[in-house]
Amino acid sequence: MDYKLENYADNVDKIVFENGKELYLIGTAHVSAKSVELVESVIRDIKPDMIAVELDEQRFESIKNENRYENIDIIKIIKDKQIFFFIGQLILSVFQKKVSQKTNSKPGEEFIKAIDLAVELDSKVSLIDRNIGVTLKRAWRINDFKGKMKIIGSLLFGSSKSSSVEAEDIEKLKSMDALSDMIKEMGKEMPLVKQVIIDERDLYLTGKLQKNLGDKTVAVVGAGHVPGMLEYLKTDVTESKLEEISVVPKSGWISKTLPWIIPTIVVALFVVGFFTSDKSVSKDAIIYWILINGVLSAAGALLAFGHPVAIVSAFIAAPITSLNPMIGAGIVVGLVQAVLVPPRVGDFKSVQDDMSRIKRWWMNRVTRLFLVIILSSIGSAVGTFVAISYIAKLY
Repeated sequence: MDYKLENYADNVDKIVFENGKELYLIGTAHVSAKSVELVESVIRDIKPDMIAVELDEQRFESIKNENRYENIDIIKIIKDKQIFFFIGQLILSVFQKKVSQKTNSKPGEEFIKAIDLAVELDSKVSLIDRNIGVTLKRAWRINDFKGKMKIIGSLLFGSSKSSSVEAEDIEKLKSMDALSDMIKEMGKEMPLVKQVIIDERDLYLTGKLQKNLGDKTVAVVGAGHVPGMLEYLKTDVTESKLEEISVVPKSGWISKTLPWIIPTIVVALFVVGFFTSDKSVSKDAIIYWILINGVLSAAGALLAFGHPVAIVSAFIAAPITSLNPMIGAGIVVGLVQAVLVPPRVGDFKSVQDDMSRIKRWWMNRVTRLFLVIILSSIGSAVGTFVAISYIAKLY
């Protein structure tokens, strides 16, 4: 699609297509009060018939509802094995909340402002971003173990840097030069993450935008997406291409096979020992497996200040779940903890503040539940490898 590019204002590009349609592409910082003012100014000046925003339905509901965490079904999240994605989203929200407190702007407020103005001006609204769950799952699935550890590290430790971010730093990030340098650096450190979170979404945002252009369209997106979108706007993004990057890749045969290798080895040792060695050796091996796995998983639950019954359940579940890759000890223990010590409304209300202070993780029932799941899982994993080394010495 050929177009003529003009600079309408700082952080606003005007694109005029061959068919006469106009697009005003606004690059924002999601926690910037100035971005909110810019969005309102441009929309009131242009009076577009279409307003597109960098949101999907899930994120739209999330930023619209300030009390969104109060209605969370934590047990369903654990059962669906979505707890780690939920923790990741919470950590990201903590980061945004800290920064927004310095900039006097709520995260995503520029999007809400754009949608409110669409209602006021009787403009159509288009949510053009890819589902956040698909993006997170694709970023996780296509990465190897090292890449996954970098993602976890950036979530856990990157958010702590937010305390040093000032309002003027946020405005600097809307500079194309600063953003280009930052994105290039991200590409060096985590190329596959950049591919999914930046490049693919640049393509998706562009494709959805092309299919929802009005005579005059204002599109509100993060400033980091603007350079990529301007390039993709030169082409016709097909529906098949959008479908291709909207699918979560299936696990490869290695990922499917690997979790079964350790249980197979352990069971094989039990069987071989039973038929070729003194039966007391097999008996000792089973006792080692149960005690080491159970004790270390229970120790993890204890360190998390889990409910006594949850601690006992960790001891019972770990030796069994370690032989069954379909379910982890942390899932079982987490369900027990959630039922016996269910998070209260007040815990959800304060979870963002409590997550920013390590010592309060043990005081808030939501974050303590996270600790119970994580530490009991780690204990079980360590117990598996320790137990195997002990069992191998018996034969």
